[in-house]
Amino acid sequence: MTNEQQQKPDAPTNRSDLDGNMNGNGDGNGDGDMPLDGEDETVVANEETAALIERLTQERDEAVAGYKRSLADFVNFQRRSNENELRARDGGVIFVARALMPVLDSMDLSLAQNTANLTVEQMLQAIAMLRTELNRALEKSGIVRVEPKRGDEFDPHLHEAVMQQPVEGVEAGRIASTFQVGYMLGDSRLRAAKVSVAG
Repeated sequence: MTNEQQQKPDAPTNRSDLDGNMNGNGDGNGDGDMPLDGEDETVVANEETAALIERLTQERDEAVAGYKRSLADFVNFQRRSNENELRARDGGVIFVARALMPVLDSMDLSLAQNTANLTVEQMLQAIAMLRTELNRALEKSGIVRVEPKRGDEFDPHLHEAVMQQPVEGVEAGRIASTFQVGYMLGDSRLRAAKVSVAG
């Protein structure tokens, strides 16, 4: 055997040896990582897009659900507010009605009397008593009469000037007389007192 024959490497003897060398699974230098072709890159991009769409869809669904919950809470809040307002209004009406019931009872008793035996003075006394009871009932409900006196300072929040004329003994700009009393409920003016003002 010559020296050239001894130094010549052995050729692969079968197909598997060739495939192993080509795929890097044999004794060659290949590491098994082949670059992705165009089709593989498309698959990866589609998977990433699908994952992004799924995440965005989930975030959208959560946002819609949160909006619906907030809307339902607001609707319930409005309903409770309306119910509380109605109950408060009804409570105020009930309170005033109960305060007025004794006045109505007194009126019924007065009307049940034999008017033929009543004098004008007695009738006037009965009317005055009813007026006192009615004012008392209004006061229990927080309603106060506004009845300015001659010479009082004019207050546009409480009084309404229906006329102005010179009045002896009354300083200009002050109340000369009262034509109609007013009413207040706390700081709310139910009706201004109608007055004349000295000019």
